[in-house]
Amino acid sequence: MSFEEFEDKARLFVLGVLEDEDEIAHFEAARREYGGRAEEKIAELQRLSAAFALSLRPTPPQPATKERLLSLIQNALGSKNKNNAA
Repeated sequence: MSFEEFEDKARLFVLGVLEDEDEIAHFEAARREYGGRAEEKIAELQRLSAAFALSLRPTPPQPATKERLLSLIQNALGSKNKNNAA
């Protein structure tokens, strides 16, 4: 695997989407092969991923969605309390 290919796989690794066992094994072999250079790239990608996650702003839920969720929670809690009283 070239280092450029390693970088592409490292992006997927940092996001946690390398799933195939062969792909993971191939990635880990390249990680060992490239040593410190590979670890530096992974650390850089982890920093970028964390910075991106922190830059996202939460969006408030739609009022109808919020009401429905709160109603479901209230109903679930009401059912639980009725079951505990019985």
